[in-house]
Amino acid sequence: MNRIISIILTELASDKLKYEEDMEKAINGNESAEARTAKVKYNLEKIVLTELMIEKWRNYTAPQPTSDNK
Repeated sequence: MNRIISIILTELASDKLKYEEDMEKAINGNESAEARTAKVKYNLEKIVLTELMIEKWRNYTAPQPTSDNK
């Protein structure tokens, strides 16, 4: 089970890095300002979504407290 948790976190982190790289390319590209702006916004949206997914996954997979203190 821990292996799948790790694999998913790794995949999400990889996706985030890809979107960050694509955003950097858009910022430094030589397309029109309108095209670069659209690409930056798209990649920024994907970065934010991926960060939220990572946070949610960590919450889902965090060890749950036990209720042994009865």
